[in-house]
Amino acid sequence: MKNKLLVAFLILGVAIGTSAKDIDFCKTIEFDTRGFNYSYIEQASSDPECRNNPVPLKYKGVSDVFNLTSEANPTGGVSYLTWDELNKTYSYDKGELKNTVSDIVKGNSNYKYLEELHPIVVIKFTPKGNGGVVVSDVIFEDKKHKPISIVRDIYFYSQDNYAAVYSSAPIKYSQQNEMVFINKVESLFETMSIHW
Repeated sequence: MKNKLLVAFLILGVAIGTSAKDIDFCKTIEFDTRGFNYSYIEQASSDPECRNNPVPLKYKGVSDVFNLTSEANPTGGVSYLTWDELNKTYSYDKGELKNTVSDIVKGNSNYKYLEELHPIVVIKFTPKGNGGVVVSDVIFEDKKHKPISIVRDIYFYSQDNYAAVYSSAPIKYSQQNEMVFINKVESLFETMSIHW
């Protein structure tokens, strides 16, 4: 029985060790790679222009990027998000959200179906030191309130330091691999820190 428990703990340790790997990306932002392809991220980190180039993410056949930015502010450049400094709360501007959806459709006619759906915005803020992680989901529902698609914006910032920004394309809830992917990106952002 002891041998079986020992083997189980060893297997669990190996699984955790291979899926969780920290990196100090570009000597700017530290994070746990969360099972994303570490070698791609490490290679991008060693590039002399790494602060100006996208950070590649690849997980189970799905690829995307996030970007570093030196503009560390609470809304992260997401036009429809608003930040109330006095109450330390987020909300959104309906007019800007409508413009954002219009821009998405103009950028790709495959997303025209979004215009027929009702957007619901869910904002989550996790304070971290003198900054935090902001996750903004725009969930597109049909007339029966069934969620059809989602656009996720994720932002990590530390005031007076660098920040990281991720924006997904519209993803249908039926696209399971892509849904797993954006959840993993959110999990990665939640591990971010800056130690300057």
